[in-house]
Amino acid sequence: VATLPIIDETGRTLPFGSLFASQRAIVVFIRHFWCPLCQDYLSSVTSLVRPELLSYDGEKRKSMQLVVIGNGAPGLIKKYRQMIGLPFNMYSDPTLAIYSALGMESKSTVVVRRDRGYVKHGSMAGIAVAFVRAIKVGMPVWEKGGNVAQLGGEFVLGPGLTCLYAHRMQSSKGHAPIQD
Repeated sequence: VATLPIIDETGRTLPFGSLFASQRAIVVFIRHFWCPLCQDYLSSVTSLVRPELLSYDGEKRKSMQLVVIGNGAPGLIKKYRQMIGLPFNMYSDPTLAIYSALGMESKSTVVVRRDRGYVKHGSMAGIAVAFVRAIKVGMPVWEKGGNVAQLGGEFVLGPGLTCLYAHRMQSSKGHAPIQD
């Protein structure tokens, strides 16, 4: 998994494992760039987790980072981050190779479980809000936002090839509670 490629907002390809080779990384996998539930989740995460609050070691070097990975066109990343107000780095796995290797499923019929605290909109209102947000920041709505049936998850990885926490979504509203 660590050698599989991810793409940053400039189009540069790097190995997934470089995110957690020398420091711990909280990695949030979103369903797709147009998912209003994932947008709500990231808005909640951003309001509660500031980059400057992540752990620092005794020498004032950052020892943890939070990153977000989507599976849509990498060209959408910059506008997506702007739209959400996301202060964290974001990458894309457009082939879904990492999603698959980490066991995150793609389901054509997603069973909706109970609402999580981060959900701010119903289905139709959420779609409308996501569309309006995209238009406001000039996000090209014709670009591929990713596989709409894909589920995401949250992982705490590193340093090195260690996994301290793994959560895979079981439904479209199934992100891990932020307190976890």
